[in-house]
Amino acid sequence: MNYYFIDYENVHADGFIGIENLGENDTICVMYTEQSKAFSLELVEKITRQRVKLESYKAGTGAKNSLDFQLASYLGYMIAKSEGTGDCFYIVSRDTGFNHLVDFWAARGASVTRIANFEAEEEASKTAAPADEPKPKAKPKSKVSDSNKATKEELLQYLTEEEYSDRILEIFNSFKTKVAINNGLSKEFRDSQKSSAIYKKLKTLLKEKQKS
Repeated sequence: MNYYFIDYENVHADGFIGIENLGENDTICVMYTEQSKAFSLELVEKITRQRVKLESYKAGTGAKNSLDFQLASYLGYMIAKSEGTGDCFYIVSRDTGFNHLVDFWAARGASVTRIANFEAEEEASKTAAPADEPKPKAKPKSKVSDSNKATKEELLQYLTEEEYSDRILEIFNSFKTKVAINNGLSKEFRDSQKSSAIYKKLKTLLKEKQKS
């Protein structure tokens, strides 16, 4: 299962861009404050159509960054609760302060990624612009060089014939970053345990192919 913790105070409705990519195996946890509690009817309808699981939590007032603390605490709780399941966790926010939280859990083997919205497959968590800075102009996507690509035979050194598919090879060769490949596998299978198992088996090959 994929869990998305939305810093609604930071991203507002923009954080839900690409929600059509989600499904029944996804859970959205919206963290909001008194100042950012309004949802449009259109947004509610989009969430309903995707049949995702929706949770919402109002952060207490009177303390600076109370929403961030609440989000971090609930994230840690869910990671501990989901230990061994292969679940993936996403922080939907443009606040780069969450990068430290991502690094903390990455060092402990948890799959945590920060994204700006549900379309941000290729957004590396440490390169996104902070919310209070102007967004840079979009740059052309970097092509994956031949040295970063793998062959079917190379993937079969790590995957069984039953696990392998041409789609996995396509995802591996389409992206330059581990984050993007992990997200691509998650969206392809809609089964967090399966996608996580395949990603872990390919870690050595990812390193060999210099995926950043």
